[in-house]
Amino acid sequence: MAEPIDLKQIERNVFRDYMRDGLVDILFGAYFSFIGFSLSSGAVAAFIVFPVILFPPLLRRLKERFTYPRTGYVSLREGEPQAEPRIILGSFVAGLLVLVAVLIAKEIIARPGQWYRWIPLFFGVWMAGTFVALALRVGLVRYYVDAGVALVAGPASALLPLPGKLANIALFFAAWGAVVLAWGVIAFLRFLHAYPLPPEGTGDVTG
Repeated sequence: MAEPIDLKQIERNVFRDYMRDGLVDILFGAYFSFIGFSLSSGAVAAFIVFPVILFPPLLRRLKERFTYPRTGYVSLREGEPQAEPRIILGSFVAGLLVLVAVLIAKEIIARPGQWYRWIPLFFGVWMAGTFVALALRVGLVRYYVDAGVALVAGPASALLPLPGKLANIALFFAAWGAVVLAWGVIAFLRFLHAYPLPPEGTGDVTG
């Protein structure tokens, strides 16, 4: 009797193959670093949000240029797969609780103007949970590393007595984004080495 098909495992494999080339990591890492440098320069929120609009078409062009000629076309169903939303939501709440606990301990909970320095604690916990959820969904070790770095970078950024209201937040995003970007570049170079272009004249692979 044939074993039943594990659709969830197939879905996970497809998602892992989609993320294996590191292009998503490169774009996200560059974006987080961009947020950090923008905050440090006092950029307005609209300027920070604008690159998100360019993300889908840019990712599609990069995959068409580097990925699909090597592995064939992979299309994910809309809304699938999800990266363990309960973990993401749980880490969001946990990050808020950590932030509030620190604000109370520092006796500045009633002084919002002094919260900015400690906000990296929230983002560190939230991003750590988000990337653990992604690692569990995809099965790629580099996302556990990204999560660990976020968990360390949050407190480290908050503890530094930096001048400027947004300096600590900017440092977190710039530093952590650089790590995500670096891992993405490493994954991309490994992908290019593992999947060289097929010889000319070979038919296109479609799926």
